[in-house]
Amino acid sequence: MLIALFLIYPSLERILYLGDTPHHADAIIVLSGDMEPYFLRTKKAVELYKQGYAHYIIFSGYGSGGDNAEFLSRIALHYHIPKQAIIIEPNARTTYENFFFSKPLILKHGFKSIMIVTSPYHQLRAYLVAKKLFKGTGIMIYNCASHAPYGTPGGLKNRIRESRFVMMEYFKIVGYYLLGRIE
Repeated sequence: MLIALFLIYPSLERILYLGDTPHHADAIIVLSGDMEPYFLRTKKAVELYKQGYAHYIIFSGYGSGGDNAEFLSRIALHYHIPKQAIIIEPNARTTYENFFFSKPLILKHGFKSIMIVTSPYHQLRAYLVAKKLFKGTGIMIYNCASHAPYGTPGGLKNRIRESRFVMMEYFKIVGYYLLGRIE
């Protein structure tokens, strides 16, 4: 059983991965869940901002410790992102809430497009939630993975940790579907 899982695991991860091609957008939205000590989502958003892909970065999430919007925004400031380019949404505790609480901020600023930066295994669910919550608004939604699948730094320990997230993601997608949070 373990060998079978090992053989099909890469395919399971690829299904969740929507790609890492950036698109120009009004804002980049970074979802909480960024893994310490690497903060790949935040660093990717900083990189994209500096390359001119967006004029704003929204950090969303309540999180704990280093996994909250306020802390992640301080990392961006450390990398010389201007304070006026950062928007903080501090209340979200779930992927659904990341977009539910960010939506009023996005509409208030008049953004017409957002680029979601999250982990490869989290992309599909994040996109499906955003698609449902922004339905009828005309806002374009793009994705850019924080890193390529199998590109997690930190060796085997982090790879095993991320593989657990991949497996849990399938259960979360089913749960979100049953709760009506995705279509």
